Amino acid sequence: MKNRGNIKSVAIVGGGPAASVLATQLARAGVKTAIFFKPKRAPLLVGESLVPAVILMLRELGIEDQVRAFSMVKPGATFNFGGLGSFSFFFEQLTGNMARYAYNVPRDRFDDLLLETAQAAGARVVEVAVTLERDGAERVKLSRETLAAAGDFFVGDPDLIVDATGRVRLLPKLLEIPSERGPREDAALFAHVDSTALDYAGHVHTTRLDHGWSWRIPLPGRVSVGIVIGAKHLPKFGATAEERFDNLLRNDSVLRTVAGEAKRLTPVMEYANYQLVSTRVVGPGWALVGDTAGFIDPVFSSGLFIGMHSAMHLAETICEGTPEAFQKYQQEVIHHLKTWHEIVSYYYDGRLFACFRVGQMLRNNFLVKLCFPHMNKHMGRVFSGAASSSPYSMGLLRFAMKYGLKNEDPRAMRIR
Repeated sequence: MKNRGNIKSVAIVGGGPAASVLATQLARAGVKTAIFFKPKRAPLLVGESLVPAVILMLRELGIEDQVRAFSMVKPGATFNFGGLGSFSFFFEQLTGNMARYAYNVPRDRFDDLLLETAQAAGARVVEVAVTLERDGAERVKLSRETLAAAGDFFVGDPDLIVDATGRVRLLPKLLEIPSERGPREDAALFAHVDSTALDYAGHVHTTRLDHGWSWRIPLPGRVSVGIVIGAKHLPKFGATAEERFDNLLRNDSVLRTVAGEAKRLTPVMEYANYQLVSTRVVGPGWALVGDTAGFIDPVFSSGLFIGMHSAMHLAETICEGTPEAFQKYQQEVIHHLKTWHEIVSYYYDGRLFACFRVGQMLRNNFLVKLCFPHMNKHMGRVFSGAASSSPYSMGLLRFAMKYGLKNEDPRAMRIR
């Protein structure tokens, strides 16, 4: 990738994966790039389970071998619905140029590796408490103190400021950019435990609970356990995050069978799990990337993929440098996020796995046998991370959600 446009210098605010991926690609293209952030890491971060669509990006960055060395291979995903059945998807069945595996990653080591890769590519990392200032109605600039922390790296203000601050959303809040929120108002509690029951080694397990759902992500020497539940249900399980997590593990009728004896190894993190898409992603002299542009539910492990994918796309956009390229970036990022919101809704309202259940019940039907390999290929793209970028796969998914339920009531499989 070569820089063909007029943007010669970029300041990225925030130090997460999207910031590091963007900085790496820009620095390699010859764009003078600095990452501004004040290191302050939570004990644990959501997003420990990668999808196969990320693997090609790891290869492009040249870091897959390092990621493999400290991670656990993830050969598939399993979804549990109690008496209504379990559904397991094995990535070895994927076709095309898609990787047939992914990784479950310790996020501290993964994030550190991405940042080191950006520095090795030539990006400057500036550790500073960042302040942005309005520069008219539509523009922003780094405060004098923030810019001074970079020394003489930039000559004057950078040509472009990218907000990669995630859910902090520094720039959108400053410019009062509207956003669209999704219908869910959940909370996510999660921690690492010593062990849990697993149907398949390495699989991320997504399990419907009495209320909400849970993830189990096997990591080297431990398992990440998360509980996503309507905020209204939390107070009855305790006053603190630790009390709520521990009580849910032992009192939810599903969790106690798979993790009731688990020993917690870490503090419990609690996140508001709402869904949000910014109505604007680019503006004069600025752009948003990763969770700053929007974020969705963690159910299909798509968060890191969306963030890294948007960073790769923004790097190409900056190197092209035209207004048309930035408008295309905005359209595609918003479309991508809204498409994932749609996919997530099929999980919550029960339609997605009601459709899979119908397929299992009719697996001996001649027509189903005939169509199954084709349907399986494209429906499987949901779990690889690639469905939202394939109009045909999404069209097929929408068709299945509308016509593939037969007489099955999807409400039986909805998330309560």
